[in-house]
Amino acid sequence: MITIALVDDHVIVRSGFAQLLSLESDMMVISQFSSAQEARNGLAKQSVDVCIIDISMPDESGLTLLEDLSRNIACIMLSVHDTATVVNKALTTGAKGYLSKRCSPDELTQAVRKVANGERYLASDIETQLGSIDPYQQSVACLTKRERQISEMLATGLDVKAVAVELGLSHKTVHVHRANAMDKLNVSNNVELVKYFPQEVL
Repeated sequence: MITIALVDDHVIVRSGFAQLLSLESDMMVISQFSSAQEARNGLAKQSVDVCIIDISMPDESGLTLLEDLSRNIACIMLSVHDTATVVNKALTTGAKGYLSKRCSPDELTQAVRKVANGERYLASDIETQLGSIDPYQQSVACLTKRERQISEMLATGLDVKAVAVELGLSHKTVHVHRANAMDKLNVSNNVELVKYFPQEVL
């Protein structure tokens, strides 16, 4: 039996998905959450095989929740936003599947079975979009939230000391995040960061 958790701020969407999935003999929805924080608290106390997460929620993005969940949970991201950049960000953060809210019931159940089995599931149109993603965007999508935040600030011309003061972090912590980001982006100094974050320096 595949145990499933649903995370979406719209109760109608959650209820609809729960009803669809309950029709399958090998699936059981055991939890429903209306926010990322509610899911974070609830999922820490129970074990589920698959978690379907809405990306666009008012208080906190589903992508932030994805960063915090155990890798033992196969996560499928659900969104009306299926641009290559958003999809790639979800996948690099750890998602095993990505569905548009326009997906069919058959596609939903197929995605659940695939990710529960350790496979990845993307709709064919999303697969096509991924082939056209900008390489710079793809690299930036690999950064953690903090690494990106610090990189953006450094790209504007701030030094490590100024960034540390602005974010309330130690110089050492900023240096570590900066080093990790530069390693992922394959750059060696702040000037080279500008090509990844050009809008920040206009």
